[in-house]
Amino acid sequence: MSESLSDAGAQILLALAYYVGLIVLMRVSGKRLAGQTTTFDLIVLICLGVVLQGIALHRGTLNAVLFMATVFSAHRGLAAWCSRSRWVRRLTRGSPRPLVRDGQIDFGALEDEALSPDDLMAGLRKLGYATPDVILLAVLEETGQISAIPRTDVAVGSSAPQSRPDVSAS
Repeated sequence: MSESLSDAGAQILLALAYYVGLIVLMRVSGKRLAGQTTTFDLIVLICLGVVLQGIALHRGTLNAVLFMATVFSAHRGLAAWCSRSRWVRRLTRGSPRPLVRDGQIDFGALEDEALSPDDLMAGLRKLGYATPDVILLAVLEETGQISAIPRTDVAVGSSAPQSRPDVSAS
């Protein structure tokens, strides 16, 4: 009996180590992996996760259940902790990073975040902007997505997206 409790405790500790390992891998790989995953990025992440899981998961149904329950619980616990602590959220998720200010690209920020100018332009085009010069502020959010606020001094007919009619009023 004590041997099975010891094995269960070991499985729980290994599952926690696995989860921490995945969090560290995601953090080291940067926000780009979360927001703009390429097929290659996804393959690498899956392979690393499978290798870590192979190391951390012992054979047996009980071990599999303990592993899944521990990882799920750790994830829910970390999410709750992140919602209550700005420091923990920034440690695990990072913080928003300006990429464009007043139409000027911050190439240092792009380099720090492992983004190319093409990645930035693809993110801006998804938002409806053809060029960065119409952007007041573009930010790489902690989720890995790019958000942008247009400049108000841009002339009509520029590459800024058209405003959408209010569809909520009926």
